[in-house]
Amino acid sequence: MATMSLQENKVLIFSLLAGASANATLAGLTLEQVSFSIFPIVACILAFYCMLDEYQSRALDGDIPLLTGASFLVGALGYSVFIRVAFPEIGNNFLPLMVCMAIIFYMFHKMGLFSK
Repeated sequence: MATMSLQENKVLIFSLLAGASANATLAGLTLEQVSFSIFPIVACILAFYCMLDEYQSRALDGDIPLLTGASFLVGALGYSVFIRVAFPEIGNNFLPLMVCMAIIFYMFHKMGLFSK
């Protein structure tokens, strides 16, 4: 898959936002260091709604469903790494960071960004 359409890129971006906002919602509910806010919940709902709208408007073929799941994981793990950098007492962020980077390189490979 050498080039991606605008609609495929929008789905991946919405998936990234959905992952980050879902993890932000979970962190706001479970971690005492992170204050609760209604905005990640609203962002999560809107990102899932827009992603669903894009899926219903046209069938996405190829590796896009797999890349959408990977993009969701990158968003969730990226927010987890960000929180662990801001609050080091929560724990180490080495493993989530390495998994996030591996998924990003896999996505770049599937999108054809490493080919000539």
